[in-house]
Amino acid sequence: MTKTTMDTKQAADYIGVSLSTLRKYVNEQRLPVLRFPGRRKWLFRKDLIDKWIEEQSVPQIYEPTAPFEPTMEKQYEKYKRQGELRILSPN
Repeated sequence: MTKTTMDTKQAADYIGVSLSTLRKYVNEQRLPVLRFPGRRKWLFRKDLIDKWIEEQSVPQIYEPTAPFEPTMEKQYEKYKRQGELRILSPN
């Protein structure tokens, strides 16, 4: 039988991030965590982490509505020459 819950350190190792980044994901990006009243320990369920990762991994298409900035125009020309345009947006 495999263990389906992890402590904070195990969850951070599983996702591949530091402890502070894991805490940030819990507080800012709603990573599911089990908290018990009167205890400081967090428990993470593997199935909920996998579901959260899949939800975060949905690709997003970003199309600028304003004209390119001069620096963006240079980047556009660089990628245009390579045959591909990649515009990334922050989440």
